[in-house]
Amino acid sequence: MSANAEVLLDTNGLILESPYAQYQFLIKGPMQKVWKDGFPVDEQKIIPLQFDRYICFVDDMAAEQEWTVEDREFVARAIDASLNNPKFRDMWVHEAPKPPLPWPTYESMHHSKIATAAEMNGLVGEAFAYETRGREGGPRPAVVKKLQALLDGKSEPDEPDAPEPDDDLVAA
Repeated sequence: MSANAEVLLDTNGLILESPYAQYQFLIKGPMQKVWKDGFPVDEQKIIPLQFDRYICFVDDMAAEQEWTVEDREFVARAIDASLNNPKFRDMWVHEAPKPPLPWPTYESMHHSKIATAAEMNGLVGEAFAYETRGREGGPRPAVVKKLQALLDGKSEPDEPDAPEPDDDLVAA
C-alpha cells in the first residue's frame, strides 16, 4: 500500500439515517458512455441513495442498482466526505440502541450460571439480546449457545461447553 493511498469507508452493512422521511442523496459516480442522438457521449453516472422512512440500507441500494466495484468506491468516498463535513447534517450513520443490562448482577455473575438465572427469572430473551448486541467485551460463545438453546425450547445444549478463558483452572 502506498503512503498516499486512502482508506475507504466500509459500506458493507452500513445503515444511514436522515431527519427527512423521503430523502434522496445523489452521488456523482464514474464516467460512462451513453448514446445521444446517435453519438457516443461520456457522461457522469448519478448514483441515488434513497431513504425510506428516514433509513437507507446501503447494501440494499447496491443490490437494487447493481453497483460495480468502481461504483462502490465512489459511494464510499461521497458518504465519507459528507459524514466528515461538520456542516452536513442531512444524514448520519444509524446506530441501533444497545439492549439494557438484563439484571444488575449480570456482568459480575459467572458465565456458566447466566442461562440458569435467565431461565429462572424469565429473562432469557433479554439476556440473549444483551449478550449478542450489548455486552462491552462482545458475546461469549458458551453463554450465547446456552441462551439460544433455551430460546429454541431445549433445556440443555446438545454438546458440553468448552471452558471459557476466564474459568479458574485448578490442578488435581
